[in-house]
Amino acid sequence: MFMVGASDEQRFQDIRLCLERQVVPRLDSIRTPAFLYLDAVLEANVAEYLDFLGPLGVDLLYSVKPCTLDFVLRALARHVAGFDVCTLPEARLVREFLGSTPMPVHLTGLTVFPENWAEIAAVADYVNVNSLSTLSRVQAVHDRGSPRLGLRVNPKFSTAKDLRYDPARPGSKLGVPAPHFERWVVEDGGRGISGLHFHIACESSSLKAVVSSLDWLARAAAPLLPRLEYVNVGGGWLRPGVVDGREDFAEMVHKVRALGVSSILTEPGTGVARDTGVLVTRVVDVFDAGGVAVAVIDSAVGHAPEVFEYEWEPEIYAPDNEPLQESGWEYEIAGCSPLAGDRFGRYSFRNPLEVGQPLFFLQLGAYAQARLSSFAGLPWPSVYRLTRSGELLAVQEPSDAVYLNLWRSHGQR
Repeated sequence: MFMVGASDEQRFQDIRLCLERQVVPRLDSIRTPAFLYLDAVLEANVAEYLDFLGPLGVDLLYSVKPCTLDFVLRALARHVAGFDVCTLPEARLVREFLGSTPMPVHLTGLTVFPENWAEIAAVADYVNVNSLSTLSRVQAVHDRGSPRLGLRVNPKFSTAKDLRYDPARPGSKLGVPAPHFERWVVEDGGRGISGLHFHIACESSSLKAVVSSLDWLARAAAPLLPRLEYVNVGGGWLRPGVVDGREDFAEMVHKVRALGVSSILTEPGTGVARDTGVLVTRVVDVFDAGGVAVAVIDSAVGHAPEVFEYEWEPEIYAPDNEPLQESGWEYEIAGCSPLAGDRFGRYSFRNPLEVGQPLFFLQLGAYAQARLSSFAGLPWPSVYRLTRSGELLAVQEPSDAVYLNLWRSHGQR
């Protein structure tokens, strides 16, 4: 049902058709608001990455932070070469979910210290430290065995449109700045590391910055590359079917490999998970707010933080009431929290909205659930999973415990 390499518009159409056929007839069994994850979309996305990366000999990791659900990780474990985490708790969670399944764990983050090195070494196979000062301190306690030790660098190339979320922006905390790294290679020779890592993209539809970064690395680290076991080019770029620069990327991969790097890795997270998740809501009130028609839903932007932060309006599906690009009945879709800015955007529909109308917000499989808010005591959405065989499984139910524990002083009365 879900085409590998589809355009975004084709993917939207396929998801709407899936919802219409397999979910809408069973809406009465879904407690909204709810996150709904589509197994078939996840399988199509990972297949798309593998189809592109496999012929290049580039290994696919999954960066777990956008979506860390146990069934997602177990499904991906059958296909990826490992998982990338950024904290010790993430690493522990991956190990717990995978159980006896052998799977390399790569930890790249700012929370690597000599004080927690023994705990990190027990769960991670590769660790990429964020700065030269951290590298020096960790090397003092590292026995040069496992885990393999790498260094994150910041080539300063970027295609991010918003500086707030740009890993390569001026003054970024993420990675060793290019001039410092170049001087370190000359003065120190890059001793004591097994790999290099950079991550300079953010939901990018182009591989241009990745290609430029690899080109810089091929020059700046030329004396070091033949001694390395791996180069990790990070993630942040979207599905191969919707990005530009694939041919240039392939050419640059061959160039870097010719310099002696045996293993090249990439670790997309958002591109793998974003399409897989849908936020299912219902309209709970409709009224005229002084010339603007408002439809309040039983969810809130705290359930989709990036809608608020990025100010983007996700694609929407309204069963039996097709959204329109122009004309139609226009509504401000607002969340049910007391926050004045709790809005999902303005949408037009073929027919007037009524209380009870289901609304599905697409492309919320990455970071929405990972960064949920319980503002004002609104319960978290329930979680459902649509399997490839068509089973609709309830996997999490909302609870007031999260909100109560946030404010409760344990042991106090």
